[in-house]
Amino acid sequence: MMLQALIAYAEREQLGDADFEPVGVRWLIPLDLHGNMAGGPIPLAENPDAKKPRPKSFARPFTSPNELNQGTKSHFLCDTLERAALFLDPKTAEKAEARRVQQAYFQKLLEEAATACPASASRLESVLSFLRSEVALGQLHRQLIAAKAKPSDNATFSVDGTNLLDGDDLKDFWRNRRHRLASGAKARQRRICLATGDLGETLDTTEKIKGVPGGLATGTNLISFDKDSFCSFGLEQAQNAALCASAELKIRTALNILIASGLRIQDAVHLHWTRKRVEQDPFDLLATADEKAVATLLKSIQSGQRPVAFDANAYYALSLSGNGARVVVRDWLESTVPEVERHVAEWFQDLGIVPPDGLGVKRDFKFGALLYGMVRAELAELPPQIPTQILHGALRGRSVPLPQSALAAALRRQQLDQENKLNPARLALIKACLIRSQPQSALNYQQQAPMNECLNPESRDPAYLCGRLFAVFDRLQYFALGGVNAGVVERYYASASVTPALVMGRLFRNAQFHLAKAEGGIAENVRKDFETITCALGDKFKPTLTLEEQGRFALGFYHQKADYRRRTAERKEAEAKVQSASSI
Repeated sequence: MMLQALIAYAEREQLGDADFEPVGVRWLIPLDLHGNMAGGPIPLAENPDAKKPRPKSFARPFTSPNELNQGTKSHFLCDTLERAALFLDPKTAEKAEARRVQQAYFQKLLEEAATACPASASRLESVLSFLRSEVALGQLHRQLIAAKAKPSDNATFSVDGTNLLDGDDLKDFWRNRRHRLASGAKARQRRICLATGDLGETLDTTEKIKGVPGGLATGTNLISFDKDSFCSFGLEQAQNAALCASAELKIRTALNILIASGLRIQDAVHLHWTRKRVEQDPFDLLATADEKAVATLLKSIQSGQRPVAFDANAYYALSLSGNGARVVVRDWLESTVPEVERHVAEWFQDLGIVPPDGLGVKRDFKFGALLYGMVRAELAELPPQIPTQILHGALRGRSVPLPQSALAAALRRQQLDQENKLNPARLALIKACLIRSQPQSALNYQQQAPMNECLNPESRDPAYLCGRLFAVFDRLQYFALGGVNAGVVERYYASASVTPALVMGRLFRNAQFHLAKAEGGIAENVRKDFETITCALGDKFKPTLTLEEQGRFALGFYHQKADYRRRTAERKEAEAKVQSASSI
């Protein structure tokens, strides 16, 4: 179904021109009719004001990467600076001779086009004159170095203000040339196309998919068989999963377009699309977590009135990574827009948690913030499958548990993080993992479990109570000793959250001294919390806590700390009002 969905997308977007391909072009080299530079190279970008501007997209005459990999050919009219203008990379001096051969081929194509296209001949001759001048190329190279251009950047030429890629006669020349070469090629085998089900000529090899993380720079293959053990019934190469040329073109073009705008996380790219166009894709909300959009979505789901009147529009999500020359399909989702919209709303509901200051509820956590809550600095610290599993878990809803590895990574970071134990994004993810770790049939258990957004004083879950009690120990130490370099949290959190029976006895003894020193009404309130939680918990602590129990411990600690901060803020506000009233 994945291949058919990609073909439908290509047909919807009217993609699939076999003779041209969309490509990002970073530089435009302006020339006059005499073949001289008409100013410096012009940088091209889709959005010049963006933090990292993406190169501007153009339709470039298509040349198969399989031909380019031979090292003797180049693209027509538009290619990398090293192939089109001999702007060589000093780090790969061994490739200099091959680049000269490719640049000669670039000129050869211009010569052919000049002969076949009289209307554009003068402009093409101007480019040829420029490329054959060492002085002119040297001037261009100096300007490119000053502009910090890369040899791998794509570039094209304009002559007297006309971009060569826009010439209709040059486009016709390229189509005719491609069709002439194709007519002279040997006949292909006739088989049933895997994607369309039609009988026709099928391909021995497929073209490259570009931009897949982890793949080769030259591109990756969606279908490839290069070992005898992968072949059967005497079929070789791509004939083992036969595709006709038109289906392969649509699939490849659709993937190239979707990958260019996909969400990239570590070594995977996450694609999403719908059968029919929609104004707002719920997938985008996971990445941006726009506060107003999240609130509108939740309100619409609760009221049963969606902001946009969706029919049963098909929805697709695909995660890809590269393994050398091949594409790896990490995950595939086929659903409907209303279903995914409901699942995304559930996702933000499950993430809802009180902020560290104890005021309100925060739900609009960006997907990136959740991932960074599990690592020290770089996402590369995460196992590569975790982001994909969490993302597709959000799209599939509560019926699909979030991976235990995600909960383990978040708890590990919670234990090691000495500077930010109250990271709301991390605790929101822990809460979502706990909600989705329980079978949907166990509703009574879910209602009893401490999955509240804020402090749940009615909970009798031992792990949750242990976390609350640990926050009380920390509060008592602060009232008795003030700020210390290595307090209860820094010294004991990791062990208390895993093996409470080994730690709580020592903390109880310390608490007796801290209770004796703590004075005042605020300390008395903490003393009451200590007594209430201790009575509910009893004097027996579990030797070890399971992964889910460690998560409830973390929530109990976080909720209690946030509640203390809320109380402090309310007390200060009340004192300020009294002081203001007395001064009038």
